[in-house]
Amino acid sequence: RRLAYVIGTFPSLTVTFIEREILEAKQSGSNIVLLSIRHPKEFEMRPEIRKLADETRYLLPASWFGVIWAHLYFAVTRPWKLISTTAYLLTRPHAGLRAWFKTALNIGEGVYAASLLRPDGIEHIHAHFADRAATVSLVAARLLGGTYSLTAHANDIYVSPTILKEKIANAEFATTCTRYNKTHLEEQTKQPVELIYHGLDLSQIKPEGSGRQKESPPLILSVGQLKEKKGFPVLLRACQILKKNGAKFQCEIIGDGPDRNSLERLWRDLGLEDTVTFAGARPNAAVMNRYVCASIFVLPCVIASNDDRDGIPNVLLEAMANELPIISTPVSGIPEILQDQVTGLMSAPGDEESLADAMSRLLHDPSLRMALGRRGREVVQERFDIHKNIGRLLDLLEARKGT
Repeated sequence: RRLAYVIGTFPSLTVTFIEREILEAKQSGSNIVLLSIRHPKEFEMRPEIRKLADETRYLLPASWFGVIWAHLYFAVTRPWKLISTTAYLLTRPHAGLRAWFKTALNIGEGVYAASLLRPDGIEHIHAHFADRAATVSLVAARLLGGTYSLTAHANDIYVSPTILKEKIANAEFATTCTRYNKTHLEEQTKQPVELIYHGLDLSQIKPEGSGRQKESPPLILSVGQLKEKKGFPVLLRACQILKKNGAKFQCEIIGDGPDRNSLERLWRDLGLEDTVTFAGARPNAAVMNRYVCASIFVLPCVIASNDDRDGIPNVLLEAMANELPIISTPVSGIPEILQDQVTGLMSAPGDEESLADAMSRLLHDPSLRMALGRRGREVVQERFDIHKNIGRLLDLLEARKGT
């Protein structure tokens, strides 16, 4: 089928897993039109991602003439679909007036999206994230006489979700990326949800043949958006404990985000200027280069005060694929990849003492680092191969072809 992908912002440093999925689907012969709601901030892109960006259509900023024309066109050609879809979505229970207005705005964006996709003969739309993208996709699919599906991830599920039950109930199918999410969504919506893990192209990650030397003193690496759910204050305090105990190491945090200023204040207060480096946001290729220089990967995830949480952070998978021993917490879907003392070490959420103990143990035991790293890569090979996992998604789409 002629397939469209609708994504909130694409491409982006935080959705490399979607980039991999689209590239693999295209290589498998899928005919995909990319529609992003927002333009991304400019960043350094690999040639294949730049090509995807050049092919992507952007919904916003919208042409007022285009928006008006889209609504007039569907009001004349699909009046009942336009009226019934709008009425259905706006009469669903909402958390408040603000959420209701957001849905109304998303409906208008969905009408405009339908007009942008109409010339391509799109038969099915797949939304990444069960938020704004799913509402836009649902509306556009109905107006085009097609179907839609969605993949739910993390904050779109747990942080003030809007009409989530309706989005899943009206989807041809819904998928998510962790068993934890699947259980939660099925309990909340009473609808079936497919589990499809994200994937990596392991042919591109060969730590044995990298020829790179580990940095000295040992490098502790962490990668993620600088926001509450990543637990970076815990990492900084654990680094201070290690430093006070005389451990020799360097720590590098790659990423940017809303908590950068508060984290840098804490960093200075703890006296970590000579030990911890904030490297800022980096493209995926640069992050991959840092994995092979590191000795340990740490991401002490927590459940944020607004209930936000990670699913299975893709950086954990990337670190494991590079045979890095990982340390993380039993939050959300992380225990689905991290078995304590088998594929990594588990730390208690929000507990810097527990984290410092785990980091110290790995710093002083190279053989344990090697054993955990090798088993971690085996787990990624077994369950997170992009070729296998994208095949499951494409099978779902093909199984409904012509229905």
